[in-house]
Amino acid sequence: MTQINGIQNFLEKTGTGFQVFDLGRRIQPVPENIFADFEHGKIPWPWPLQQQAWLGMMLQQQNTDELVIWFVRLPLDSRCYLDSKVHNDFLQRLQQTEKQAVKTENPYGFKPKQEQLAVFHAKASALFNQPPSRFYTHARDYFAGIPGYDQWAFVGFQGIADIAARLQQDDNEQLLATALPNLPAQSFEALCQCIEHEQIGDTLSTALLQKLEQLLAQYETDASVISYCLRALSGSNQLVNAIQTVLSHTSATHADVLASMAGRCWTALQDEKLMLVYLENLAQCAEGQDFFTAIVVDLINIPGMQQPIHQSMRNPQRSSALARAIGGMFKQFSS
Repeated sequence: MTQINGIQNFLEKTGTGFQVFDLGRRIQPVPENIFADFEHGKIPWPWPLQQQAWLGMMLQQQNTDELVIWFVRLPLDSRCYLDSKVHNDFLQRLQQTEKQAVKTENPYGFKPKQEQLAVFHAKASALFNQPPSRFYTHARDYFAGIPGYDQWAFVGFQGIADIAARLQQDDNEQLLATALPNLPAQSFEALCQCIEHEQIGDTLSTALLQKLEQLLAQYETDASVISYCLRALSGSNQLVNAIQTVLSHTSATHADVLASMAGRCWTALQDEKLMLVYLENLAQCAEGQDFFTAIVVDLINIPGMQQPIHQSMRNPQRSSALARAIGGMFKQFSS
């Protein structure tokens, strides 16, 4: 029997190809060296969410094109490293199930939301050089305006995800950038839910930033739409500009906007000045102390975020509202 000495080693020896995806903060393929270092305790998980690593493991079976997929969430310790007991237990279960999907009743299994599944399958099919779904062509026709932009209800979400996963094909980035000003709220939000998992180029980034500025200029604007736009810009070189712009707007104290910044746009908050402004807005959010504490705890678990958070909390120029929120957080920890 072949000796298996790890999760990645199991995947390598069981099939003809494999790919591990992160399904936590963004749906993205995980480089083999990153996963290997994480599995063997050399680095913390780079993208923790709720102190867990949310993973999609895709294995191409030997002698067939069939793909086997496991969706698992691995608990992390206080420093976001993988506990050796969790690792060994999961590996044992993985070897036992081998050619079966990990059941949701399994302690490590989970079922992604339908939107996550659509994005996952779109990115996986593109990565494995498989054709997009049957919804792809119709979705492209919609964003070209052929049936009319009011006909969004007939567009399959899977087709939108397929376009987002193939921005560099069929001139899709230009197609979406041209369509953006004409999209109704529903199709715009669906598009943003797919785009937020992609690295996007200058053409689409510029169009999204212009859309964001238009939303912020309106007398009454829906904070949830702003949050979707921000999330779509999370893989853009315009992200810092977008965050700076929104943090100076009245919508910056809205829970949806604050949660989107922490969940998808955290890389921009590594800047200590932006982090301080973010925390000031967080302290003024109507959701109160529990929301403030939950967001800060989630952010501080991300590698690289500890210093900007700690520096902002110690800043002598912080407001009394922020000081009270910080004090309330430590009181919750000590009670």
